[in-house]
Amino acid sequence: MLLIFGLANLSCGIWLLLRARRFRARRVRVPGMVIGLERSRDPDSNACFPIFRFTIYGGQEVEITSRHGESRPPQPGDRVMVFYDPEKPRNARIDTAGQDGSSMGRWAVGIGLFLITLGVLTAFKII
Repeated sequence: MLLIFGLANLSCGIWLLLRARRFRARRVRVPGMVIGLERSRDPDSNACFPIFRFTIYGGQEVEITSRHGESRPPQPGDRVMVFYDPEKPRNARIDTAGQDGSSMGRWAVGIGLFLITLGVLTAFKII
């Protein structure tokens, strides 16, 4: 069972890391501004989702609520750097550690490797 959960975590983590890497390869970096915060709907969470505005090349202004909540997000009025894919500007992300998905991917890979190791050690009755 540990092996199955470990492989699932490892696969999910690798997928998140590859997705973040593909995004970084295509991204464009522009200045933006946080204009608000949306609190998580989960009453047990203290995460907030930044609402930010930026201008893409060509002059169009885009306003987005981040899909990634943070416990310490940038505050309204803060100037931020924004990364966006020119083909999909609505998928933009603020340049913070919690926004690109790679930190979650690293956690999932680490947990997956730990569970796989634990499963192998248990299967061979080493522990």
